[in-house]
Amino acid sequence: MRVASALKILALCATCLAPGAAQARDPAPVSLPKLVSLDECADQYVLGLVERDRVLALSDHARYADSYFRDRAQGIRRIKPRLESVLALHPDMVVRAWGGDLRLIQALQRRGIKVVDIDDVQSYAAARAQLFKVGAALDAEAGAQIAAHRFDEALSQVRNIGRGRTVIYYTPSGTSAGPDTLTGDMLKTLGFRLAVTRSGYFSISPESLIAMKPDVFALGYYDDRYAMRRVPGRQPLVRALIEKTPHFALPDAAMACGGWFSLYALRDLSQETVP
Repeated sequence: MRVASALKILALCATCLAPGAAQARDPAPVSLPKLVSLDECADQYVLGLVERDRVLALSDHARYADSYFRDRAQGIRRIKPRLESVLALHPDMVVRAWGGDLRLIQALQRRGIKVVDIDDVQSYAAARAQLFKVGAALDAEAGAQIAAHRFDEALSQVRNIGRGRTVIYYTPSGTSAGPDTLTGDMLKTLGFRLAVTRSGYFSISPESLIAMKPDVFALGYYDDRYAMRRVPGRQPLVRALIEKTPHFALPDAAMACGGWFSLYALRDLSQETVP
């Protein structure tokens, strides 16, 4: 009996020491964090960088007309930024640019849910850098690398439609943009010179606008009926000035959220006929 038992033990040990025995069992698959997006701008990063099967829910704005990746949102659950709605999905992390108030964010953090904040960007250089920062935070480095390559490719395809002409960005509310904004960088990328070099976003009154004579107007949200209600942009003299001056509309999908993806819409615009 003792001899038989010893032979069994030796046989087992031989099996354990056989070449490749340690690799016979497949390693456990790595489980990447599941996530929820709280607002339209965060949706773009999630849809642009993360594998679909990791996305538990997007914001209720993900399919809006000015959501750049709205077609990718088809078939994915959409929720409002409410604690009960988020917790019911048991996410590992939540992504936000502006969605959810402080109480919601703190409640999520107390429960051990990671909150990834997306910062505003004021230039395409900053947008490209943020692509990698957010990609790392979402465990989506590969997606960020692919998106960065496509971004660089799109940047090289933007046509110089400005040809050094002066431009004023103008919205129905009378808002304009300076060179230190993403909107200003968009116009410079298109080859325009900003006629007004004030910092940030600012208002231009109808009286001031009428006294200016840019070569071109770049319009934002002029096709928005709600935005056009009782605003400076409806002033007859303002509309007459814009009508007689070469003008074009910046795509809503490029304006709603600042990010690398807005360059794709800008490239497409530059390849169309623009005054």
